[in-house]
Amino acid sequence: MAREVSVRIKFFSGIDKELNLQNYDPASGVALTLPSGTRLRRALKSLGVADLSRNIYFSNGKRISVWAKLGDGDEVSCLRASGGG
Repeated sequence: MAREVSVRIKFFSGIDKELNLQNYDPASGVALTLPSGTRLRRALKSLGVADLSRNIYFSNGKRISVWAKLGDGDEVSCLRASGGG
């Protein structure tokens, strides 16, 4: 089993601005190398995302929770939850 995995996290809906990510390119996102078995929650906290429940998360076309374990090559999209009336 691999000891590290490479993932890419992309922020939308202004989340990148809240995090003050320097030179952030939404097309590329943020590339991370993490220990195998790392959950999305831990990766997001390492990037400064404080309120995890305000956002929704998708990986490889499927909605995931912050408790999902990240695999090598995963691409995660983080968006604000929206509602209408």
